[in-house]
Amino acid sequence: MAFAVFDIETRIDKRLLNQVFFPRDNLSDEEAYERFRQDPRNRSGDFMPLTLHLPIAIVIGEVGDDYVLRSVDNLPMADYSEENLVRAFWHRLESFDGVLVSFNGRGFDLPVLELAALRYGISAPRYFASDSRRNRESEDHLDLYDYLTNCGVTGLRGGMNLLLKMIGMDGKTDLDGSKVQPYFEAGRLDEIRRYCRADVIRTYALLLRVELMRGRIDEATYRAVCAASAPFIREIEAQPSGKS
Repeated sequence: MAFAVFDIETRIDKRLLNQVFFPRDNLSDEEAYERFRQDPRNRSGDFMPLTLHLPIAIVIGEVGDDYVLRSVDNLPMADYSEENLVRAFWHRLESFDGVLVSFNGRGFDLPVLELAALRYGISAPRYFASDSRRNRESEDHLDLYDYLTNCGVTGLRGGMNLLLKMIGMDGKTDLDGSKVQPYFEAGRLDEIRRYCRADVIRTYALLLRVELMRGRIDEATYRAVCAASAPFIREIEAQPSGKS
């Protein structure tokens, strides 16, 4: 069975925020955003409600049934726009018969992408009609965060950064999800795409360790697959590590 490891990065739709939450306050979009953001009732830490998130970067890693990482692609391959980005994802997913792999994809990435499909009028009948990848019991989507927290029964303080260091890898870089918005507004989209790409490779590394835990691969296969995928792993090892 092939795998598709995916991750997204998002911006806040400030115009929509202003229209919905401050329709009669005569605020600019930026003023509405700052007022909303500063009210602790509207946030979980630095995190804004996912209904206001819009994808600006999507990366998919193709993994063969031998568990070797074959490619890591930024979507779309040409004619970038936020709408084309989302359309490229759903077009690719509709023709994919393997297992989706994510880190908190059930809690964030897929709900955001589903709302984006609603926004742009995108048809994805295989996904939405069957509900197979939306069902926690389905084997068509392996959410590593969901798996490692026993479907949310336990917490995971430290997140992916902690898990990577736990298994002897470098952690995340200083760029994290809370900084994507200012990076986007500064025109640093290429850096966001590189960060998203690195997170897909990190998620793939966690996938291998989880599959070893589950007995889906043995130790010899694990070592061989890590060696075969080493060029990708070296990408993230060459980046500056995040702070503990």
